[in-house]
Amino acid sequence: MNPAARVLEKMPEEARRMGSLLTQAGYRFWVVGGVVRDALLERLPTDWDFSTDAPVEALIRLLSPSFRVIPVGLRHGTVHVLTAHGAMEVTSWEGNGSQAVLDDLRRRDFTVNALAVSFPDGTLLDPFGGRRDLERRRLRGVDDPLARFREDPLRVLRASRFAATLGLHATPKTLRCLRQAAPWLQETATERVREELFKLLTGPWVVEGLELARRTGVLEVVIPELLEGYRKKQNHYHAHDIYHHTLYAVHHSPARIRVRLAALLHDIAKPRVRKKIRGVFRFFGHDKENAGMAQSILERWLVPKKLAEEVCILVANHMVHGTDCWKDGAVRRLIHRVGEPLLEDLLDLMAADRMAHGTEAAAGEESVERLRQRIARILAEKPALDLSALAVDGRDVMAALGIGPGPQVGRVLKRVHRIVLEDPAMNRRDVLLAWIREKGRDVSDE
Repeated sequence: MNPAARVLEKMPEEARRMGSLLTQAGYRFWVVGGVVRDALLERLPTDWDFSTDAPVEALIRLLSPSFRVIPVGLRHGTVHVLTAHGAMEVTSWEGNGSQAVLDDLRRRDFTVNALAVSFPDGTLLDPFGGRRDLERRRLRGVDDPLARFREDPLRVLRASRFAATLGLHATPKTLRCLRQAAPWLQETATERVREELFKLLTGPWVVEGLELARRTGVLEVVIPELLEGYRKKQNHYHAHDIYHHTLYAVHHSPARIRVRLAALLHDIAKPRVRKKIRGVFRFFGHDKENAGMAQSILERWLVPKKLAEEVCILVANHMVHGTDCWKDGAVRRLIHRVGEPLLEDLLDLMAADRMAHGTEAAAGEESVERLRQRIARILAEKPALDLSALAVDGRDVMAALGIGPGPQVGRVLKRVHRIVLEDPAMNRRDVLLAWIREKGRDVSDE
C-alpha cells in the first residue's frame, strides 16, 4: 500500500464524514501536514489537520448540522471541528482546484510538513520535495524560511523538536534562518514554548534536538542557564563538560517528562559553584543550589505547580552515593523524603546521571540497581512512611503530656516518626506512649 493510501485508510470515521460532506457539495478536501509526514515514516497518525477550498461560510454551514464547529481563527479561515477522536482543524483556502491546498502548503513551516493527500482519491501532493527530505532526514524551510519563522516564531523551537523526535538535520540555509529568527521566540507565549520544549525533551534524539537549539540560539532564549556549563570542565569522574553531561543524562533517562525535566536541571547550578581546589574542580553545595535554580526556571516556564514540586524533589535528592553501606533506616528516610510515587523516577535519574559521566571511575549503575531492590524489599515490609501510619496521633501526644493543640504536638510526632523510621519495631502504641511521657516534653519545648 502506498503511503498516501495509508493516510486515508487511517482516517477516523468522523474525518471521512467531513470529507464526504464537503466533496459532495463540490469542494475539494485534503489531509495536510504532520499526519501525511507520519504516514510516510510509517508512524501512527495523531493530530488530524485538513484543508479545503470551500469558503469558510460554506464550511461552517455544511459541517454544523453534524458536528460542533468552533471558529477559532476565522481571520485565517480556520475552524475546529469537535469529534469523538478529538478536535480536528480545518482551514479554508478559497481558490480554484489544487491552488487552494498549494496556498496552505506554502505557508507551512518545513517541507516535511508541506504535504497533502486528497480525499477521496488519495493523490499525494508534494510541491516542495518534502518526501525526499524525509528520506534524507533533512529539515528544510518552505519557500522563504525567514518569512515563515516571522509568521510564527515558535517554528524556530519546533525545528529543534523535529530534530529530537524525528532525527532530522537542518540544511545550511535553514540553519542560517533559524539563527536569525531565534530572538523572535521571545515574542511567543510562554505556554506554547513550554509545550514545544516538553515534546523536544521526550524525543529519542533529544541530544541532537538540544544541540540544534544551542546552535540556533534557541537555548539562549529558553534556558540560558544551561549554556553556562558549555565547555566547563569537571573532574576525573566526568568525561564531559557540564553541558554535555546534562544532555547525556537526559538521553539516558526514560522519556517521561518528569524525569527528563529533572535530568535537564539536575546539575544546573554547577557552573555557578564550580571552584578549583588544589588542581581539581569541586562543586560544593550544588545539590541545594540546583533545586533553587530549578524552581525558578520551572516557575518562569509556568510549569504546573505539582509537576514543578516533583521535579525539584528529584533534583534535590539525586546526589545519593554509597548506598551499599547504608542501613535500612537510611533507606527508609530516603523513601520518606522523596515519597513513594517519585521513587522510580529518582532511581532512573540516578542511573542516567551515572551513565552520563562517561568514565569507569563514576560507574555506579549496579549500585542503583541494588538500591532499587532494597527499596522494593523495604516497601514490601510496609513501614510507617508518614505520620498517619504511626501507632499514636496528636490526641495521644496531648493526653500523654497534658498539653493542648499547638506546634509542640507536631514536633513530638515528627521526632517519634524519625525514631520509627530508624526502627520499625518501635511503632507500637505502648512503646511510643512510654517514650513520649519520658522524653516528649523536652522535644516539645525545643
